[in-house]
Order: sequence, then C-alpha cells, then structure tokens
Amino acid sequence: MSQEIAKVILWEEKQKNYLKKFYDLQFIPRTGEEIYLNKENWRVTRIEHDLEVNEVNIYMELIKKLKPEKSSNT
Repeated sequence: MSQEIAKVILWEEKQKNYLKKFYDLQFIPRTGEEIYLNKENWRVTRIEHDLEVNEVNIYMELIKKLKPEKSSNT
C-alpha cells in the first residue's frame, strides 16, 4: 500500500495568496507555534486539513518586531 504525500500550503491570515507550498514536509506545526519563513517570524493561527484532496492549509500571521526606542542623551 503506497502512502500519498499530503500537500501543505502556508497562507498569510486573511490573504488570498499563499506564501509557500510543500509536498514533503516532515511535520505539521501546531497552532501558536512560531515558524521562520522568508527571513521573517510567523505564528500559526489555525490549521485546516482537507481529507478529500489530502491537503493541509496552515494559516499564519507575521510577528512584528518591536523597534528599539532611541534614547536621546541631551
């Protein structure tokens, strides 16, 4: 019995275009986990698994970096 490979698609939350597609991902991240992708940090917000087409949709939001405040020494 051959095992089909699930297609994993990473989406930016509330966007129509996907960020990345994988066909051989070793593991699925959990909700709340952080992922480093495209030189940015992302947090997984939700995961949907479509069994009919063997597809996993992972929705993520960009973690915004806090800019350090510049202190003025005057």
